Amino acid sequence: MEWPTLIVDNFFADPQAIVKLSKTFKYMKATNNTWPGTRTPPIHEVDKAFLQWSTRKMMAVLYPISVDAMRWNAVQYFQRVPYKIHGKEGWVHHDGPNEITSIIYLSDHSNSGTCLYRGKNFNTEAKYKEEKEKFYKDLKNRKRMEKYKDKCNSQFSKTVELFSNFNRLVLFDGYNWHASRNSGDDKSERLTLITFFTNITGKNIRYPITQMRRV
Repeated sequence: MEWPTLIVDNFFADPQAIVKLSKTFKYMKATNNTWPGTRTPPIHEVDKAFLQWSTRKMMAVLYPISVDAMRWNAVQYFQRVPYKIHGKEGWVHHDGPNEITSIIYLSDHSNSGTCLYRGKNFNTEAKYKEEKEKFYKDLKNRKRMEKYKDKCNSQFSKTVELFSNFNRLVLFDGYNWHASRNSGDDKSERLTLITFFTNITGKNIRYPITQMRRV
């Protein structure tokens, strides 16, 4: 992995304006049942200026001096997830081949968030994806879903808990195993802004983790 895990509180200067913007878009379920809740269309299709501004702001966290010389591809969505759709934790997965995953929490669920994991073995993989997709399709047979989710997640050890404080950015390597954390009694939907980065390039680009290990 070449990208660090970063947390930035108070990411947007006016987060309520971003929440207001999120309400102007339509939301839809995944046609292939691979993720929970509903998402907007890719933001580049509905508000390209916001995508360009927000991703530049995110990339400036990693490359503050050279951000203007950087280039990247990004796919971004607002996402709403119903209260405790998974129980206390979601399915462990990674977002590869995306290089970086960025999540900005835009609802006040400070006891929930995202957890990072590592595999218990060198060749650990997330299993039972078909069971996850069956559940996402109609949200039925929760007992069966919990059974297979527990089997999947038992292959991993939790390393970090990232709490979903309002207007907090968390950014991590796209290949880092992770899952949602769902605690607290607030039954409102969880709103996030999710961005997946690929093809990050720049003149004489240096990767943060690689450079750190060379010192």
